[in-house]
Formats: sequence, structure tokens, C-alpha cells
Amino acid sequence: MASVLPKPDDISSPRTPKTITKPLSPIQPNRSPPPTRPPTLSKMSIETLLTQDEDELLAAVCTDSTTGLSLLATAALEKGKMRATASSDSPPSSDISPRSSVSTAEEESPATSAANLALEDIDSVNSDNYPASMTSSIKAHVYEGGLRYHAYKSGKYAFPNDEIEQNRDDMKHSMSLLLMQGEFFYAPMKERLEEGAEVLDLGTGTGIWAIELGDKYPNTTVTGIDLSPIQPNYVPENVHFFVDDFDEDWVDPDDKYDFIHIRNVMHSVTDTKALLSRVMRHLKPGGYIEIQDLDITPRSDDETLTPTTPYALRDYLKYMAAGLGVLGSEMHAIHKMPDELAQAGFEEIKKTTHKAPIGMWPKDKRLRLCGLFLRTAMMDGLRGVSQRPMAALGWTPLQIEMVLVNVRKALMDPKVHAYFTFHVVYARKPLLVGGSGSER
Repeated sequence: MASVLPKPDDISSPRTPKTITKPLSPIQPNRSPPPTRPPTLSKMSIETLLTQDEDELLAAVCTDSTTGLSLLATAALEKGKMRATASSDSPPSSDISPRSSVSTAEEESPATSAANLALEDIDSVNSDNYPASMTSSIKAHVYEGGLRYHAYKSGKYAFPNDEIEQNRDDMKHSMSLLLMQGEFFYAPMKERLEEGAEVLDLGTGTGIWAIELGDKYPNTTVTGIDLSPIQPNYVPENVHFFVDDFDEDWVDPDDKYDFIHIRNVMHSVTDTKALLSRVMRHLKPGGYIEIQDLDITPRSDDETLTPTTPYALRDYLKYMAAGLGVLGSEMHAIHKMPDELAQAGFEEIKKTTHKAPIGMWPKDKRLRLCGLFLRTAMMDGLRGVSQRPMAALGWTPLQIEMVLVNVRKALMDPKVHAYFTFHVVYARKPLLVGGSGSER
């Protein structure tokens, strides 16, 4: 695959035709001229930005200031977290353990509510029930090209787990909530979670979805698993984290979970059919799976981006897809989910899509903030997410950086009104063995 791709000295824009089978309602661009940015915005501290009115900040930021935008996105993210959390006097819990058949939720210490999520040290693990050598190996990280990666099953996941990546993870979480109008999921699970249920979050990352869900539904037990032990110390007492590889067999008993959630990780799954089979086995009859993921294909409704428009971001994503393919996964796997869910035996399969703008060009304030989070997450993570996939194509660090220069310019181009498509797909495990799947 790598041999057919041009290197940076002969990149040309691909001529792939635009394919949108069922267009959503167009996003209305903001036609007003960009306001002048206060000259000190990029020098403001996060604490200062948090005291400012969000409307004023959104109106004041200039779209060509990457520093100011990054600060603004971080401030908005932290402000949202502060509103969502509550203080507690309980001691912290290091509720992160290597996943094993001897681990039980009852062995974990009680934890506080989700207080000060973004401010706590996120690099500790529970060593109460495990040998020091095992805990150290789980907690350890590996470094490559100046970036930090998980050490447990090193190389399995292509992207870093450092602070930049964690902040990007939280921004994408906020973006998802904005697109979904504040909903954590679309599957019909609210009543069950209010009564008390078992929830599993695969590829939990920083654990922000699991933590906020556990805070919202205190009667429900939420378990998050990830290759990286980067979750916070302070979590609700009904939330637990384990280090594990969900891409391999789990130690959980069959029919354990009422709800299994997967978000923004399908691009790294090596065998999607095997994963869905695993989910089917561990869901209770009548339980739901929900997959949320971005289709990383830039589109536009107003012809500011056409199939023939030179656009460095589109070129770059072609290389990223090829690089992930060399590493064994498929960047656009979300497209296969409805069919593969049906093949796995799930029923009542439903899909919803939302447009996720890249940048602050929409007129609608909610979508502008969504676009700010998405573009900032992309800008901040370009080097980190590019290193391993593009190195798999035989690219040198210098060649990668040559491409990223133009990608950054494309992301900041105010004339292009581009968006990705955010997919939410959920399905139910049949109540009876042998139930048939159907897409609706």
C-alpha cells in the first residue's frame, strides 16, 4: 500500500468524487466579518479566560490565531468541566488496575464524586492487590520520537497518551455532547441506568465519559478499560477503571453488561467482526451496544470545498488511512458498523448522523463551539497522531512535517466551510438466541 503513495515532493490533490447519500440540513455559515481579536487574548491565562463571558470570547477570537484558539478551546473545556463537577471531602481513589480474573469492584476503595477532574494527577494506579513489578509494568510508558505511548502491549495503539492527547480526548468528548444536544447516548437505556445497570466503556481514554455517566446515574456501575492508565484519581464511587486490551478476549463472564459503549476508537480496531462478536457474548439479552465515531472525510455543502479543490487536509487523511491500514486497522470502519452489527446477530439497528464543523465558520453558536473543539483537537494533535501511521509508510519525520505545514494552513482557512460526519449507531442483543438483525 505504501509503495503507491506519492511522497511529499509530488503530492497532488485526490480527485475522489463527493459522496453523500442522504445530505443533512446545510450548516449556515457565519457571514459577518471576523471581529478584531484583543491583542492580549493569546497571553491570557486559563483562569482569566474562565472568568470571561463565553459569548464575548467567541465573538472576540480571531480565526487566524492558533494560540488564541487553543487557549479559548481549553478555557471553554475547563469551564464546562467546572460546571459539571461537584466538590467532595472523601479521600482520592486510585481506581485503576490491571484487568484480571481476580479483580472485583468490591476490592476498590470508595472514591469521591467527579470533583476537579481536569486538575488531578492522572498517572496513578492501584497497587493494593498486585505485585509491585506488575503494577510498575502496567503504569509504565514508552517514549518514541519525543512522544509518550502506552507500555502495556506496546505498539497496539498507534497514538500517544501524553497530556496533549488527553486534552484532545476531553475536547472531542465536549464536541460529542454538543452535537448530541447534551446526551451521552441515544440507545433507550435511561430508565435502566436510573434503576441500576452494568455499563462497559471500551477504550475509555481519560475516562471522562465514564466518570460523567457514573455521576449522572449513581445507581449504575460503570467500568472503563483502556491500554493506558491515564484516568483520574477522583472518580464517582460507582466508576472503576482497568488496564486491558478490548481487542482481545475479555475475562468478564458472559451476559454481564446491560450497555456497552464505544467512542472514537473504531479506527484502531484490528478485527471489527471479532469485537462485535465479543460484545454480543458479554451483553445481557436485551442489552445495547452504542458506537459513536467520526467519519474523517471532509465535506462541504456550499461548494467552498469541491472534489477538485486543492485541500491539504484531504490529502493528509488519505495518507493516514493508508498508514493505519499498514498497521492493521481501518480508519473508516464506522461505515461498516450497521452491516456488521446485523451479521453479528444484533437487532433494532439504528443510525443517526450529525455534521461536525471544522472551525468556527457556522452561524449557530453551538456549532461554532463544536467546530472550535474539533479544529483545536486536530491542530494540537497533528504531530502525535501522524508519527506512527505515516512512519509505517516509510516517511521520515522531516517529510511528515512538510505535509503538516500545509495541513495546518488548510485547517485555519476561513474560506473553506468543511465538516466531518459524526455517526451514532446502536443496536440490541436479542432477548432470545437466534434473533434476526434488521437495520432501521
